[in-house]
Amino acid sequence: MKRILQLKHWQIFLILLVSMLVGNTTIEGYPAVNDVLGVIGAVLFFTILIAYGHYLYDYLPRKVELSYNLFIINAFLTTATLIAVAVLTESNEVSFTGIYALPGFYISYAFLHTIAFPVKVLKSIELNREAKFGEYIALFFGIIFWPFCIWFIQPRVNRIAREEQAVIEV
Repeated sequence: MKRILQLKHWQIFLILLVSMLVGNTTIEGYPAVNDVLGVIGAVLFFTILIAYGHYLYDYLPRKVELSYNLFIINAFLTTATLIAVAVLTESNEVSFTGIYALPGFYISYAFLHTIAFPVKVLKSIELNREAKFGEYIALFFGIIFWPFCIWFIQPRVNRIAREEQAVIEV
């Protein structure tokens, strides 16, 4: 899976495109199949973000400390919530009121953190220090607008992987 850091941007684009097509495919009269396809698409999409966060974290400078465990917990909760909503509801819509809205707020935070962590790690590696929010917000919105911004993000990831590989070989 670490190979994802060396894939070309067009390869990642195709993976994201396939995940979006699978996730948005509906077959009339087969709601269970539609739920499974939606879950597969969402899991493929989040797998790339999780892989970026997981493997790029290894390349962080020693002086930068980010909460990797929080990222893993939030990525798991986000993925599990997407799966649960797809399986347990027919309309894929959930609404909570009152005290029950608190878990919903945390899941919203977990979703945003799952997106923000890999881009913060990427920018921190590039800057050789911990990146501030204003420094990686453009990348954050780039992830929101997948798959088109992968054409700008993946070459940066490739460069970091090549540089780290060169350091390891020396």
